[in-house]
Amino acid sequence: MTRVAIYADTLARAQRLATLLADDERLDIVQARAAVRLFQPGPLADVVLAAGLRPDQLFGSGPPLVLLSSEPPLHPAFPGPVHAWLPEDALPAEISAALLAAAQDLTVLTHAQARRWLNSALPDEQAAPPEALTPRELQVLGMLADGLVNKQIAAQLAISDHTVKFHVAQILAKLRAASRTEAVARAMRRGLIPI
Repeated sequence: MTRVAIYADTLARAQRLATLLADDERLDIVQARAAVRLFQPGPLADVVLAAGLRPDQLFGSGPPLVLLSSEPPLHPAFPGPVHAWLPEDALPAEISAALLAAAQDLTVLTHAQARRWLNSALPDEQAAPPEALTPRELQVLGMLADGLVNKQIAAQLAISDHTVKFHVAQILAKLRAASRTEAVARAMRRGLIPI
């Protein structure tokens, strides 16, 4: 069972959060209190839930921290021991999941945070629609999904190996894929190949 200390800007909020999380059998609420500034909590807590506190009101070290805040984090490097930065309207199930993950030393990102921070590092498949595949390329793509190699595709379509290589290169470029496997996966996500 994960021991949770709750600190909030008001005692009422701390108690409300404790009540919301009390039904989760995986969590043991060991403390719920108001705090103007969050100092190092006692050794009883495995993880801390802080609500309504600003980043400058948090302690610099200690147990992992899940922060409920109306202020959005500006970058993925959360301050101090913060392992999750959730919006104040997060659901109890989301808060519980973040607390359990933080207690295991995992960092939790909301979907919006992940999209914002990872989009700069990953190519955005939705940014520009991919160039449409020709009927022949779709046919070759289907055969790639079936696991056929170039010689088998060439034999079934009565074309040369060189032509198959050309079609595969076009498919990879149009789907912005680095490999045949990635091309098939992207095509499945886009509904180009039935699952």
